[in-house]
Amino acid sequence: MGAKVTIDSATLMNKGLEVIEAKWLFGLNPEQVEVVVHPQSIIHSLVQFEDGSIKAQLGLPDMRLPIQFALSYPNRLKSEFPRFDFAQYPALTFEKPDTETFRNLALAFEALNRGGNMPCVLNAANEIAVQEFLMDKIGFLQMSDVVEQCLSKMDYIASPAFEDYVNTDKETRIKAKELIN
Repeated sequence: MGAKVTIDSATLMNKGLEVIEAKWLFGLNPEQVEVVVHPQSIIHSLVQFEDGSIKAQLGLPDMRLPIQFALSYPNRLKSEFPRFDFAQYPALTFEKPDTETFRNLALAFEALNRGGNMPCVLNAANEIAVQEFLMDKIGFLQMSDVVEQCLSKMDYIASPAFEDYVNTDKETRIKAKELIN
């Protein structure tokens, strides 16, 4: 993982962005998506069906396999990647996310529930916050402050057109930098 993805994982922003993706990819409402923290990073997704049964996608925490599958879809190519060994992982655990300390997940749900251009604001503000954190201009927990302030200060557009998204992204990045400096 690169620095940006590592920081997004540590702040739970990656989970927030995945919730937004799930809404759009699968036509879900925010309340249909539950986030759990899985420290072993073996289970990548769970889907619970109407009857209560659950299907899980498991694998080693290595992006080569998902990238290979994306490039070869719908086929599955043979690979020499390491195979998962259940004996190496005798316990798979789950925890509720700490959204009080790591507020980015709650902010992502807020942006999704508000709709319109707010998820765009969330993403743009986060990108600037992470960039500034990596340059030692703000602290780790201050990144959420920047995102939250941008969500409250940027103009809301209920039904944005493409150009609105482009302008929202640009204006949010400017606002985030102003808030940091």
